[in-house]
Amino acid sequence: MRSASFNLLLFWHGLFAGAYIVAFASGDDDFMGMHIAAGWMLIGLGFIRLLVAVFMPETSPWSLPWPNPALIKAFRRHWEALDAVALFQGRNLMIVMSGLVVLTVSVLASFSGYLPGDDLHEGIANFSLMAVLAHGALILISQGMKKLKATPPSEPPAKPKPGRPKFL
Repeated sequence: MRSASFNLLLFWHGLFAGAYIVAFASGDDDFMGMHIAAGWMLIGLGFIRLLVAVFMPETSPWSLPWPNPALIKAFRRHWEALDAVALFQGRNLMIVMSGLVVLTVSVLASFSGYLPGDDLHEGIANFSLMAVLAHGALILISQGMKKLKATPPSEPPAKPKPGRPKFL
């Protein structure tokens, strides 16, 4: 059973992802009001995430998952062993880093919309899309690896008993 704190984090994540999708899809001049509102929602949700993370203990799902030496050592050990299943288990370095990149570039893209010229805003927004897609791919791979690890290994085939075959 998930904790209430984790469920709230999933709710926040859904709001952030939804605001991101609306902001990215409504970049046309016809939907500029919705685009701006979604951008401000991204800024607000990013600020809430950082504010809550400051007051949460490191064991909370709301704490920012900064890469620590233990996480880096575990990543290096699994990378060198070419253990893909272990590499993607739990809070791993690639998902942690990609999540921090998504949070950072999404909020930067929102703020850059108020700078003169659209080129910087569009460039950061397009980079944020690549970061979001990479983050999503890493999570999907992680979930697939979790299922691989959860499946029990198949039993070896039974050895035939000595003697003549039964079909004769």
